[in-house]
Amino acid sequence: MLGPFELYASITRAKLRSHPPSGQLVLVTIDDQSIANFGPLPWSRARYGELVRRLKGAGARTIGITSLPWGPANPAEDRAFESALADARGHVVLPARIILDPMTEKSSVELPPAQLMRLADVGNTNLFVNWDGMVYDSPYGVKMAGRSIPTLASVMSRHGGPVGTTFPIDYSVDLHALPVISAADILGERWSPSRVAGRDVLIGETVNTLRYGVPGFGQQPLVYIHAAAIETLREGEPVDAGWLLPVLFAVCIAVGYLFARRRILARTLLTGGFGVLLVGPLSADRAQIYLQIMPAVALLAIASLARLWFDIRQTMRDKGLVNAVSGQPNLNALRESAPRLVPAVVVARILNYAEVTTSLPADCEKELVEQIINRLTVGSGGDAIYQADDGLFIWLADTASDELIGEQLMALHGLFRSPVVVAGRLIDLSVTFGIDTDASRPLVQRVSSAVVAADRAVSEGRRWMTYDPAELEDAEWKMSLLARLDQAVERDEIWVAYQPKIEMATGRIIGAEALARWSHPEKGEVPPSQFIPAAERSGRIENLTAHILDSAVRATASVHRAGHADFSIAVNLSARLLDSTALLQMVSGTLARHELAPQHLILEITETTAMARQDGIVETLEALSASGVRLSIDDYGTGFSTLDYLKRIPADEIKIDRSFVSMLEKSQSDRIMVHSTIQLAHSLGRKTVAEGVENAVVLNELRLMQCDYVQGYHTGKPMKLSALMDLLPIREDERDTMTIV
Repeated sequence: MLGPFELYASITRAKLRSHPPSGQLVLVTIDDQSIANFGPLPWSRARYGELVRRLKGAGARTIGITSLPWGPANPAEDRAFESALADARGHVVLPARIILDPMTEKSSVELPPAQLMRLADVGNTNLFVNWDGMVYDSPYGVKMAGRSIPTLASVMSRHGGPVGTTFPIDYSVDLHALPVISAADILGERWSPSRVAGRDVLIGETVNTLRYGVPGFGQQPLVYIHAAAIETLREGEPVDAGWLLPVLFAVCIAVGYLFARRRILARTLLTGGFGVLLVGPLSADRAQIYLQIMPAVALLAIASLARLWFDIRQTMRDKGLVNAVSGQPNLNALRESAPRLVPAVVVARILNYAEVTTSLPADCEKELVEQIINRLTVGSGGDAIYQADDGLFIWLADTASDELIGEQLMALHGLFRSPVVVAGRLIDLSVTFGIDTDASRPLVQRVSSAVVAADRAVSEGRRWMTYDPAELEDAEWKMSLLARLDQAVERDEIWVAYQPKIEMATGRIIGAEALARWSHPEKGEVPPSQFIPAAERSGRIENLTAHILDSAVRATASVHRAGHADFSIAVNLSARLLDSTALLQMVSGTLARHELAPQHLILEITETTAMARQDGIVETLEALSASGVRLSIDDYGTGFSTLDYLKRIPADEIKIDRSFVSMLEKSQSDRIMVHSTIQLAHSLGRKTVAEGVENAVVLNELRLMQCDYVQGYHTGKPMKLSALMDLLPIREDERDTMTIV
């Protein structure tokens, strides 16, 4: 079977050497005119007999029929058909075929009746149709009903081959130039008998029949494909020489090209090799020797790209586009190779880079950089990594989405928790990330902005941050952000997205996490990383949380009214609210207002907050738990929890941080940490939730570890309530009213 590129190559070669048919084969087509004049298909055997009689009377040499019904017929019509075959004296080829039932996959054989097979030859008309709907080859013959039956092409061309073998059909024959006569003209005596005198004739249907893919000609009726096969065998026995000889030739050329010291010699070898592969098969095709050249062309292309890469690397060294120590592309290379519009610039800062390189032998810095870049490449999706000074590494991302890039950076941060090994030493690296998504500014400025964001992430104890150009370009927005946030709550610009929570044991959606979103009419989508920290610092987080809590509880109550009584909602709580005396009243009032039972509300608190040694926080948590509200410890694994404090906190769930979950398939240490957390939680009577599930491999790992619930882009992205409702199962009382279509 030919691949797509090999197919295009063979079609191109066929078009380049296109030639008219031999002229010794005439098609008699049962077309629209024939059906209009003599009735619909299938025609009676008597009418085919009349065609045979008239064609043979005009001097036709051999008459082949591509399709003929072999079911019960009128005895008088059968006698007329037998008489026509007898008069033709064995110069007629009747069709036979194997029929495969697509439902039962059982095959049956359609052969002419025995009395007809004594008067004519038989030719098989089955085609080998590939998965792409194209017909490339034809068999010489097939086994049918315990006997070997040659194909129609073999009989009519008088060139046979071993039964069970195939030959490639030569589609350089111009099928549009085949002599064609309508069956209506023959039966209506509107034709010149001299057109078939001394020639072979092929009778076939061209309307109301199946069509098959013909390379270079599109979809064609069966009769044209058989005609192409007959014309192929008339020119001689075709040979499928395959791909091995061209590949051996390409290997010789590639070796000479890669190891030639002089560029002019290398280019001459490569050009000559491509020339032979592109022109040589044309001559071979004329001799009916068919070669598959695309593997050889691909091999030469790979060799040329390899040498080109080596040449570019050398040129980059010569022009100062690489780091002198590590040999990695530097900022100069980034300036020269980067496209004009880049969605996002990402910077990784190794915070202890100078300290590490100072302690290493001078010749080990390259090994250190290579290990850093290997890890960054895994987490950056394979994007090119550029090295600057002072432990800075830059790459260009093809998306400006904070969520998508943030997922990558969280995974990278988890990857860097494992030490690297340089010169036999275990070295811990501390890393932080910065992002710039403002494509309107020059690239160099964006790199600097990403560095500023990375440094700010360090100062705020975060793993990554996005640089906000609005802080410089739109001072009015920055100064009025908090006032705008208050207005956004009042105008319902702040809305809630719901990320489904899946129960592993059943695969059902049993709840969701409520996530704050801000859609500003002018600024568009404002990232939560901008307005939530600002609300916390300014003391406005209580108002924002009350709005989110109210929306989430109201939505959950509506889900319950729709019949999903076990659905629960999770809402994040800021650490600042746990010191507020109004928190309990806010929660209880919201639940009462929307008539939602407290056990269907889950309040998520970060691990750092839960483990804080403040009696007031523990008392607040105990009061919330006593009210019936469930508690969940969020971002578990990122703080410094102890078994004693886990026992003290009245949490129902432990939510494993996404940085550990995302690395399950790559990091043994993260796999151990997640597994041990699940076991610990179960031993304490707690449930576990794994967030950040991004693929089926991680999902299956968590299933094996007996994790209770999962969240992530693989199982469900954050969505509006209406979209979430569409995913929930249909209630039984609704199912009775549904119409099945």
